[in-house]
Amino acid sequence: MVHLRSLFQTAQMDKVESRCRKAFDAYGVSSILWNVTYECGLKCKHCYIGETTKKQNELNTDQAKTLVKQIGDMGVPLLFMTGGEPLMRKDTLNLLALCKEYGITTVLSSNGLLLDSEKIAELKRYNVHFLAVSLYGSQARHDETVGIEGAYNKLMKNVKECIDNDINICFKTVVSSYTYDMIPKIVDKGMELGVKSFYLCDLLETGRAKGADNWAVPKEKWRELAQYLFSKVIVDGDAEIDLGACPSMATLALEHFQKTRDVTHAIERLGHLSACPIGRGPMGISAKGDILPCIFLQQFSVGNVLKDDLRTAAFHPTVQAIAQKNGLKGACGACQYKMLCGGCRAKAYLEGDIFGEDKTCMLTKP
Repeated sequence: MVHLRSLFQTAQMDKVESRCRKAFDAYGVSSILWNVTYECGLKCKHCYIGETTKKQNELNTDQAKTLVKQIGDMGVPLLFMTGGEPLMRKDTLNLLALCKEYGITTVLSSNGLLLDSEKIAELKRYNVHFLAVSLYGSQARHDETVGIEGAYNKLMKNVKECIDNDINICFKTVVSSYTYDMIPKIVDKGMELGVKSFYLCDLLETGRAKGADNWAVPKEKWRELAQYLFSKVIVDGDAEIDLGACPSMATLALEHFQKTRDVTHAIERLGHLSACPIGRGPMGISAKGDILPCIFLQQFSVGNVLKDDLRTAAFHPTVQAIAQKNGLKGACGACQYKMLCGGCRAKAYLEGDIFGEDKTCMLTKP
C-alpha cells in the first residue's frame, strides 16, 4: 500500500505506524488483515472474493477469540477486520471489544448498511480507529455497482452519524472503468463531510471481476489520476490517500515529488516497508484461517491459524524471497526501484507466476 500524504506531505510516521514498525522488528508481523467472513449482502461486480457469500468452514467464535488473543500476545498493534461484510458475523462487536482489551488498534471495513445508532455507539466504545466504507460514486452509480437500490442513501446517513460521533471515516473505492470518472466526486464528497482517509484500490481481475471485459483502467488514465491525487496531497493535505494493488504509484510519486521537495524520508520508509509489503510486516488471514502473504492472494496459503504460528508463517521461504526481492522476473527484476516497490505480487500471481513482472507498472510503457 502507498500512503501518499504521510510519505510526501507530513514526512512523519503516526503512532500506529511507529508501533507497527516495532512489532515487525520484534516478531516479523506488523499488522493483520483478516477476512472475518465471506458473507455479504451486496453484489459488487468487482469483488475479489467472488461468489463465496456463505459460511464455508469459517472460524467459529472460540477460534476467532483465540486468534485475537494470539495477535494481542504477539504485540501486533493493528488489525483490519474486513469481509465479505464483517457485521454479518454476530460476534464481530464482541471481537472488537476483545481487541480493545488487548490494546489492538482496529480498522473495520464495511459496506455501512448494517450500521445503526446502537452499533455506531459500540464502535466508538471499542475505540475503532477507522471505519472504512465502500463508495463508488453518485447515488445511481453506487447503487448500480453494489446491486442494491437505496444503498447510497443509507450509507451516507450512517457515515454522517459516525462522523457526528467522532468516528474516523475512510472512503474506499476500486479504480475501474466504471468508477474512474467518479473518483474526484468521491474525494470531494469526502472532503465535504470531513472524511479522514481515502483508499483507492486498482482492479484485480479475480473473483467476480475474473474475465472482466475492459474493466481495468489503462496506464495513461492511471497516470492522469495520479497527477490529480498528487495535487490533492499538496492542496488538501489533511486527509490520507492510500493506494492499493498499485505499488508502482510510489515510484511515480517519488519521481514527481523529488522535483520540488526532499524525498529522503519517503525513500527510507519505502525501503523499510516497500510499496508491495509482502514479507515486510502485514499478513492476511482468510475467513477459514488460512495465513496469506497478501489479502488478495486468497489461494496462496502459507499456513493456517488453527495449527500454525503467525511468526513462523511470516518467515515462509516464498514470503521472505518476495520481501528481499529475490527472483523477481522481467521488468520488476531489472528495475532500479525494485527494493522500494517490487511490483504487485498478487497481479503477477494471477498472471501465473508470483515472481513475474507486474504488467500494470506505471513506469513501463504504454
